[in-house]
Amino acid sequence: MSHPRGFTLLELIISLTIMSAVIVGVYATLSLGTNASERGEARTLENQRVRAALSLISRQLKSAYPLLLKTEGDTSVYFFGESDELHFIASSNRPEIGGLEKISYFIKEEDGRRSLWMRVSAPTMPADLVEDREGGLSQEAEVLPDIDELVWEYFGAVETEKKWQDSWSGKEMRKLPQAIRLSWRAQVGNLPNEWHIEVPIHAQSSHQGGSATRVRSDPRI
Repeated sequence: MSHPRGFTLLELIISLTIMSAVIVGVYATLSLGTNASERGEARTLENQRVRAALSLISRQLKSAYPLLLKTEGDTSVYFFGESDELHFIASSNRPEIGGLEKISYFIKEEDGRRSLWMRVSAPTMPADLVEDREGGLSQEAEVLPDIDELVWEYFGAVETEKKWQDSWSGKEMRKLPQAIRLSWRAQVGNLPNEWHIEVPIHAQSSHQGGSATRVRSDPRI
């Protein structure tokens, strides 16, 4: 009679090696899928947050008001824009306050992070603007976190030529720009996202090139 024999040591080692390779392969596949899913969710949340910020910025820019100020016989419009900050007057969105409010966008750096912040000050009185004072109610909030680069640009006529500029002074121009463009870049995961938004200023004139805000984002988003 023949007796069944068990695995030899060599066969057992080979079997364990093959099984280990299969387990490692399955784990690597699952880990890759989980990481991709997490990156996708992070990108989706970031895009949603950016679109919410975009909507807020567009709404406020569209409500920009050409408030005239008279100081020492000179007349100016309260609007001061640079490549990294912006200050203007807009219609208040808070029914309990009404009137006008001063809106400022500026860059704040904390612990190596650069973010776009917004300050809303109301109610806004001409004397406060002349003296560079904030209104009785002032609130600050972070709008775009963890930005790598951010640039404001302003479209309007300079002498006889209309073009985009990196600054706009209502004291010199005595009017609002016809449109404002915001471009920024932020790191999401291992890929940068680039965004661009152009908003026509309705208070300037009726021929702003349409009333819709145009938004462009990097095609990789």
